[in-house]
Amino acid sequence: QLLSLGRPGNMQTTGKADSNIVSPLPVEPHGGKEANAGHQLSLNNNAGDQKQKRRTSGEGGAKGKPKNKSWLHPNIPKVARVIVEHKIFTVLTTLLTVYALLGDDIRLIFLTLEEDDICNAMTLICIVVFALEVLLSTFGKDDYAFSFFFTLDVLSTVTLVLDLTWIANTVLSPSEDEEAAGSSMSDSAKISARSSRVVRVLRLVRIIKLYKAVYEANQLRRMKEEQQKREYQPGNDDEIFDEVEVRQANLTKAPGKESRVGKKLSELTTRRVIGLVIVMMLVLPYLKVEESLQFPSSAAYGADLINKAFIEYTSSNSTRARTTYERALLQYIYYHNWYTGHMTKCPAPDDFEHASCSRSFHSHVFWVGVVGKNESDLVAKAANAEVTQEAVEQFESEIDERKSSADKAWLYLFGNLPQKVQSVLWSSWDPCPAPSGTQRRGFSLIPEEFAEGDYKVNYAVKCPERLRPLERKKYAPRLNVKKDVFEDWHFAFYFDLRPFVQDEATNNIWTTVFVCFALSVVSIGFTNDANRLVLYPVESMIAKVETIRANPLAAMKVADEEFKVEEINRVKAAKREKTKLQVVKEMVGCASQEGATEIMETVILEKTIIKLGSLLALGFGEAGANIIEHNMHGVDSACVDAMVEGTRVECIIGAARIRDFSTATEVLQAKVMTFVNQIAEIVHGVVDEFHGAANKNNGDTFLMVWRVSGGESQAGQNESKVAKLADMSMLAFTRILGAIHRTPVLASYRGHPGLQQRLGKNCRVNLSSGLHYGWAIEGAVGSEFKIDASYLSPNVSIAESVERATQIYGVSLLVAESVVAICSPSVAAKCRRIDRVIITGSINPMDLYVIDLDHLSLTVEPPLGPQRWTNRDRFKVRQFLEMEKEAKKGE
Repeated sequence: QLLSLGRPGNMQTTGKADSNIVSPLPVEPHGGKEANAGHQLSLNNNAGDQKQKRRTSGEGGAKGKPKNKSWLHPNIPKVARVIVEHKIFTVLTTLLTVYALLGDDIRLIFLTLEEDDICNAMTLICIVVFALEVLLSTFGKDDYAFSFFFTLDVLSTVTLVLDLTWIANTVLSPSEDEEAAGSSMSDSAKISARSSRVVRVLRLVRIIKLYKAVYEANQLRRMKEEQQKREYQPGNDDEIFDEVEVRQANLTKAPGKESRVGKKLSELTTRRVIGLVIVMMLVLPYLKVEESLQFPSSAAYGADLINKAFIEYTSSNSTRARTTYERALLQYIYYHNWYTGHMTKCPAPDDFEHASCSRSFHSHVFWVGVVGKNESDLVAKAANAEVTQEAVEQFESEIDERKSSADKAWLYLFGNLPQKVQSVLWSSWDPCPAPSGTQRRGFSLIPEEFAEGDYKVNYAVKCPERLRPLERKKYAPRLNVKKDVFEDWHFAFYFDLRPFVQDEATNNIWTTVFVCFALSVVSIGFTNDANRLVLYPVESMIAKVETIRANPLAAMKVADEEFKVEEINRVKAAKREKTKLQVVKEMVGCASQEGATEIMETVILEKTIIKLGSLLALGFGEAGANIIEHNMHGVDSACVDAMVEGTRVECIIGAARIRDFSTATEVLQAKVMTFVNQIAEIVHGVVDEFHGAANKNNGDTFLMVWRVSGGESQAGQNESKVAKLADMSMLAFTRILGAIHRTPVLASYRGHPGLQQRLGKNCRVNLSSGLHYGWAIEGAVGSEFKIDASYLSPNVSIAESVERATQIYGVSLLVAESVVAICSPSVAAKCRRIDRVIITGSINPMDLYVIDLDHLSLTVEPPLGPQRWTNRDRFKVRQFLEMEKEAKKGE
């Protein structure tokens, strides 16, 4: 509704004009525009240099001194990082890591001695690939070289050398004679061999690293997916959060980017766990007493009996002594019967389910003979040591009798030998290759592959060297045997340990899997409490501080997001049903009631940071964003530098004044603060809705700014955006005027007796406004004791002078020519020129425009009635206003 208030345009001011506001048109001085332009350029350059200097100093304080140039080509770290992080390389290293952990045990279970070269080739591939991974990670990853994981990766790669059979047999396998004699060197070799298998736990570090990397990648991916879906949809229903947002509440406390504190704590925790497990597994074997030392074994005892019987036989050469020797040797062979040990059950009658036989053990004799240095003496000893066919057949008959007799079946069952093997027992003892410096003669109980009834040989072993050192064990007489005699000749009994080794390898696989699982879970689990109680809150605080540092005005949005999370948790808690156990605990007082949850100090600190950021944004406003940003970027010192140099900006400046404010102050007195705040709520709210910023409140005056250029966020605005801001600035003051006269809150002052007495019965709250476009210096005004973030410029004074001119022309809104010149044609058509004047602070004449508005024709809106505003209501209103503000850009 238009109201004609002014005179036709293109007019000079008359005597009614205040000489302090407008003055006759002066002649423009020579070079005025050029001088002004030069002044503006100088300010722009100074502001740009100052801002760049501030940014540089802030980043320098945060990041420290620049790093020296590396001698590497800059593309080498990039290529190395790409290769290490590539999926194919990751899959390859993962598979090889699994093989490195389980390959040696799989070799012992499924492969024979002749097939070990396949595993050796795979081990060499693992060494090459892992060494390449360490090298690439050193070049491609920061903080990896000579770190804890670098050391473990190198050690785990070096331990793979012990999986090469020719090295393991040379370094870790004790001498057979030393082992049979039970020397201390043999015991040390056993412990070293056991420790070498334990050292493989170092390779679990690779699995932990992979598990941790996959775990963190999945967490980051889930958070990114949830954040993309996390968009608030306004509504009147109480259920304003969907299920996606409820799930997001649990992830909000875990920022995607790991902080330096979190990275360091996670690394230290993982280091402690790995170190503890490795030390335990390395030290415990040395603290454990060898089980074989607890009781003498039948193999060692039987060897001593055979040696004693043979010496008595050779010394007396009697038939009785020979019979005693033959029976002792046969009893030794049948007691450790290889074939009975490989049967599915003991050869006993069906009534005896718990009969005992060599199947109860995992080692069985497979080669019997003599070992010595002199071959001629060894041949003679072997000839005397041979048993007769009659002795073998008699012993077989006794075994058959024991199996058929119910009275003797409960005794230890020797079991029979196959017919082919029985003939080997009474045959001559053949030579067998032996280590250098010794000779060996004897016979093998599994000389060839065959199948005969329940007896089956899948892998023939003619000599002990056909088995791996781990798969065989030599026993020899140890009691009353002198060292020189033992070195000249002695009996040797080789036992097949393959069942035991295979069972041990199977247990090692399960042990490896368990330790891998335990280390992975424990290393992650140990950090969960620290992450949940300390790290995630700290990283959340850091994320919020980073947000405020990057954009100090975003603190209010951060507060809204935090409130949204609180509401999500409240809704989730309301939906969660209590279990019967929880109900019982609460009834008996064993569990805390709802609402009695203890608030952690980290939560208090986080909310305090949010509140402080919001108060900073409210107190400093848009003009003080540079002050906050400058001080928060300089993290090298705790000192505050509030006196930041100003920055030149191009902006639309709006000034508004409350009419008859002195009278209102005198009448309202203590309530004048409420009166001003009620008007400020309308002014600030409308200005913010139309993308402006409230700057200064000085009693009855308000200063508003629409930044057109100057600063990183709005640099390089094109003409359409500038016109858009100019349109919104004029529309904002139009809306403010309408809201002032329509709100029932301010309409109640029309009936105030004191105001009616002073201003008349038609008094009402009114506001006058003025708009001007120009440059201004944005920065801190004050001293180290008190500062205000504001704008200083002659253009600010011009805007205030334009506002005061509304009293001269009797209008509510005046727009300077500078604003009309940059607005859109459609909005410019709504403006009517009423005068051309020179305003104090400007050397150039300017036109004044008015937007004809009839605020007296507006009706007051009906009151909403008493309403209690909660934080939830304020949040919903802020979200709605934010959406309305964003919609203004597209209108």
